Amino acid sequence: MDTIKQRAAVITGDIANSQHLSDEDLKHVLAVLTTTLKAQTAMYHGEYDVFRGDAFQAVIPSPQNAMQTAICIRLALKACTPSTDIRISVGLGEVNVTDGQVKTGSGDAFVRSGRALDTLKSQYLVFTSDDEAFNKHSALLTAFLDSHITALTQTQSETLLAYICAKDKAHEHIANTLGKTRSNVTRILNASGYHLVNEYLEHMATEVSS
Repeated sequence: MDTIKQRAAVITGDIANSQHLSDEDLKHVLAVLTTTLKAQTAMYHGEYDVFRGDAFQAVIPSPQNAMQTAICIRLALKACTPSTDIRISVGLGEVNVTDGQVKTGSGDAFVRSGRALDTLKSQYLVFTSDDEAFNKHSALLTAFLDSHITALTQTQSETLLAYICAKDKAHEHIANTLGKTRSNVTRILNASGYHLVNEYLEHMATEVSS
């Protein structure tokens, strides 16, 4: 068995109010979740697992990319039909994973991510690391972002997701990707506060890397 021990990010989440979804809708939401997890973890050479029917965990070896990954997962679920939100917790710290099996992983990041998810009540997003000073600094920023994303519409979520994931962030390119006009994409992105979301992600990536 090959056990990898490293500093990484663990993302733990579950589908909010999944018990209210029909079997067909839940199946579709899980398909979107799995597709998104596969794409996001492949991008950063990570691993993921979906379990209990509505929960998941992912390991991202590059912690600076963890918050963007978490936001993209959440936006993908809010953009799908039916639009669905998820509770999601990002924990940074030591990780031990054997043979790529996330569900049997251990380490500080797993503990932090799981415990923080259990503390969520009315919120949907939380971040915690092994740097307590940074945790205090980032908590309010993350709470504001969480509230902002919670209020996004399905269309805003879809457009913001396309913007975040695009290498070419020109509005014309996003419009062509989504089959919308450039002016419509600009209007939707402005309404979604895309500049602030992008600045938050850049700030968190820089702070985590330092």
